[in-house]
Formats: sequence, structure tokens, C-alpha cells
Amino acid sequence: MPRAEAGCVIPPDGKSINVITDNGSGEEKSCAVKCQVDTKVGVAQVGCGRTTPPFAKAHSLCDFDKPERWYRKVISAEDTCKVEAASGPKPAAAAAPAVKPGTFICRIAAAGLSFDAMIANPYKVEASCQVNCQISTTVAGTTAQSSCTKNVAPGAGEVVLCSHKAEKGRLVKVVGGSGSCTDPTPKPSTAEKDEDEIDVQPLANDPTKMLEQIRKQLPPGAQKVLDQMNRP
Repeated sequence: MPRAEAGCVIPPDGKSINVITDNGSGEEKSCAVKCQVDTKVGVAQVGCGRTTPPFAKAHSLCDFDKPERWYRKVISAEDTCKVEAASGPKPAAAAAPAVKPGTFICRIAAAGLSFDAMIANPYKVEASCQVNCQISTTVAGTTAQSSCTKNVAPGAGEVVLCSHKAEKGRLVKVVGGSGSCTDPTPKPSTAEKDEDEIDVQPLANDPTKMLEQIRKQLPPGAQKVLDQMNRP
């Protein structure tokens, strides 16, 4: 039977060695294993690193072959994934700050596999809101982007307009974005006019009406003076 010690496996014939690791989490991880191995020519270091699938068992990171019996036994080994597991669960990340009314946020999930586009409606009635997000990924030269619109109720706090999963690699950080809610307050029609607003164009062609309109704007004393000035 092959001898497996701390991430390295040597078969009975001693002609090869397989560097392996376990991934006990439900997320893809980058693991590295380094072994000190007694060989035909003395103690040598064998190691490599590679991305390991979720829940992988004895996942091969690399292997080395020799034409003759070469590897004798594993003296020691270090496995970055096992060290991480032995150190216990990571402390919970601090809660992300709540979104203030009228602002938006592109919130990346802790695992880096998805993100939410969120916004809070600043108005007292339902409003149509839009959020755009641009997020860098672990894949060189790629950016995850989204744009979504949704009606948001008033006083609901931050609301998720949409969620997106990373197509390749992991999401790293927000590199751009925008968000806003359309003001739902009805705008006055251009045909509506203030009660005190006067359309002077028709009055300009009718001196009698113009004089009457001016008289209405004057106090009683001034009206009498104006009347006396315009008596025939």
C-alpha cells in the first residue's frame, strides 16, 4: 500500500511521489503543499500549489516520476489548506454598513462568488430606482458588470435590486458604479400658471384692459388718483 504522510504519497516501488491535499470547505481554494522527502540522493524538497475544488479529498496537486526506486519516505510536510483549517474558523466579517437613503452599494458576498446591487429609496412614495455595478475579478482583464432597475417602496431601507454570480474566478472589489431613484413627485404642467401670473400679451393690445389690470394692483388711495388722472 502507498504510504501517505502529511500530503505526500509514495508507492511501494518508490519510483514516484504524488503531492495531495484535502479541501474541506464548499469553496474553491488555492492550496500549496511542501514536503521534505528522504530520497536516493539524500533529503530533498518536493512541493507545488494548485487550485483545489470544493470538498476535494486527496486531490493531486502534482506528481513526480523516476525511472528507478528513488523516494524512500516523507520526513515532514506543510499544507497551507490544512494549516488554515487547523487554525479554526475565521472571525465573522464586520457587518457591512447600512445603505443611507438615496445612496447605493454594490455588495460583494464573503465568498466572492456573487454580489448584490442595492439602494434605499429616499422619497416618501414608491420610486423607480437603478443601480449599475462594475467589479474586478481574479481573472486578469475581466470585470463583472450589472445594471438593474426596480420599483422600491418607501421606508424599506436598503433593497436588493438584483444579484449576480461570478462567471469566472472570484469577485475582488468594486471599481465603478452609480445609482439613483427617479423623483416621483408630479411636475406641474407647463399650461398651469400661478394665480398671480399675468399674461400681458393680450393686454398689450387693449389699453382699457391694461389700465384696469394696473388699477387692481394699486392700493385704494392710489386707485383714486389714477381714476382722477384718467377722467375725460
